[in-house]
Amino acid sequence: MPSDSADYLGKLPGLAPQTSVDRPVTASEYYHASVGTSRYTLESPRYVFFVLHGSCVDAPDEQELTQKLTQAIAQVSACNPILRMRWHGSLGHSRWLSDGPLPRLRVVSECQWDGQSSAGADILDAPGLSLRDGPCAEFIWASQGQGRGLLILRSHHAVMDGLGGMHLLSELFRALRGEPLLGSNAAFSDADLMRAMAITSTKHEPYDTCTLTGAPAGDDVGDDWWRVRFGPVQPRLLSKVALALTEFAHQFSDAPVRIAIPVDLRKHVPGMLASANFANMLFVRLNKGAQATDFDGQLREQLAARREGAYPAIYDWLRWLPLRWFDYLLGRRLANFTTRKPVETVLISNMGKVYLTAFQSSIFKADDYTVSPMPGNAFVVLYSIGDEISMMISLPRILSSNGRKQALVAWLQQRFGEANGDESSSGGCNESNACKS
Repeated sequence: MPSDSADYLGKLPGLAPQTSVDRPVTASEYYHASVGTSRYTLESPRYVFFVLHGSCVDAPDEQELTQKLTQAIAQVSACNPILRMRWHGSLGHSRWLSDGPLPRLRVVSECQWDGQSSAGADILDAPGLSLRDGPCAEFIWASQGQGRGLLILRSHHAVMDGLGGMHLLSELFRALRGEPLLGSNAAFSDADLMRAMAITSTKHEPYDTCTLTGAPAGDDVGDDWWRVRFGPVQPRLLSKVALALTEFAHQFSDAPVRIAIPVDLRKHVPGMLASANFANMLFVRLNKGAQATDFDGQLREQLAARREGAYPAIYDWLRWLPLRWFDYLLGRRLANFTTRKPVETVLISNMGKVYLTAFQSSIFKADDYTVSPMPGNAFVVLYSIGDEISMMISLPRILSSNGRKQALVAWLQQRFGEANGDESSSGGCNESNACKS
């Protein structure tokens, strides 16, 4: 049975405003940092991107815009020290210290990228971010002309997760509006929280699963991501999307579908504000012929038992494996990129409802939002704006070739309808449980 909340909360430092970081790198952060470090893998460094599409209010000139953004970034970094973190030490001695430089503000003129797919997204690739030297994150202002532009937060995934990035974007706009900042108040890590919860890990069992779009085909080693808009929002959206993807996969295989769901750990500490990685993965296994209720039942059972709080003992050993070895063992290589056994059929990250009024100020007003999913396997970021469903979908090219990308989109459009073109939305940024359905 799960620990009583008073038991594990009493084992953690109390919530208080944080202005500095000094703690060990956790196993999840170590894994994200390892991706792309081996010269033998096809992986690229694991970054997260958040893209706000919008217009400059009252058309401020570029000097005024960059000056106000630079001031706001400094304010946000002062009370969210995650933006100043640097990696010190190596292996199990690795630590985070907030002694790094502030995030840079990079200005891109005449940006032609529409922010809706990986096609033309070169501004997200360079220059690189450095965990050891800093900065570990950056903001980008990409002018598109006629008062339009993209405001982007880009960070290494070893530093923050999706809800953490959303918190920092919200903080940036609080600073631009002259409002008090919420800051961060957790002096502990995801590993500290999971250890305090003391949820017993389930026994590891062999699994057999299938890919989302059939057997790998072709020899193109890259990944592509793109956005598809549907509508309107439906009740129990997560389970319906999971079922639609399951049924699509079962057109090509009778093997069980294994769906990975990241779950926000912040919900276990009332009042917690943190931008670091505070998510753990749950897996739902669906056989051919499964219903949405089967997905709901398995997920709710695991959530009720707080399975997302389990901390396997092997996590403490993983940090003693050199980063490049970790990447070599788990990453895609020329020798295995078509034969590598999938860990899951698809990962669905449910961000819930995104309210764009959280991202409005006297200099910039957001009217749309996109976020890039992770490469490597089938990955779906699910969210809604107004009454419209958005999915950011990523597929390795060996899974999207031969018309399978188009077939997947058509399948989902048949289930969830076409977007109606109404892009209006209102409210404030959602930062609740990532596993909300």
